[in-house]
Amino acid sequence: MELLIPGLILVALMVWASTRIKKNAAAAFDAETVENDLFLIRKPEGFLHVLNDDSGLAFRSYSKEFGKVGDKDVRRATIEIERNVGTSIAEMKERIEAQAESVASFETYLDGGEKAAWLITGEIVDGCGFETARKLVTRGGDVWEARGTVLSEHRDEMGERIEAALDSVRVK
Repeated sequence: MELLIPGLILVALMVWASTRIKKNAAAAFDAETVENDLFLIRKPEGFLHVLNDDSGLAFRSYSKEFGKVGDKDVRRATIEIERNVGTSIAEMKERIEAQAESVASFETYLDGGEKAAWLITGEIVDGCGFETARKLVTRGGDVWEARGTVLSEHRDEMGERIEAALDSVRVK
C-alpha cells in the first residue's frame, strides 16, 4: 500500500508528460509564419520547420508524409530558402537549367522594385521524377531562391501548398 500512492502519482505524471509531448509534436506540423530580419514565409500545414539546421540554408522544411524513390523512403515535399551572394537571376537561371531535366516555365516580374522570377523545372533523381518551383528574388547584389520540391506523383496533393508558401515569401 505504501508504494501504491507514489506509483499512481508516477503513472499520472508519465501520462501527462506523454500527452504534452504528443500535443507539441503535432503542433510542429501546423501552419505558421516564420519571420526573421531577412525574410518572411508562411509555412503550410503538414510541413516541419527545421530549427538549428546546419545545411547552410536560410530556411528548410519538409513534409510529414513520405513517398518512395526506388526502395528508399523520402519526404514527399521540401521547401527551402537559400541566399546566393553576388549573382544575378540570369546566372541562376542558367545554373538551374543546366541541372534540370526539363524547364516547364520561366516568368519574370518586379518584386519590391527589383527583378524577380518564377521558374518551374523537372528533375530525375534515382529514376524518380521531381518537380521544383522556384521563386527568385533580387535584393542588392544577391538572389534569394525559395524553392519547393515535390515528388511528381504527389504534385496534385502538395503543389498548391508549396505554391502558396513560395508566393508568401517576402525578402526584406
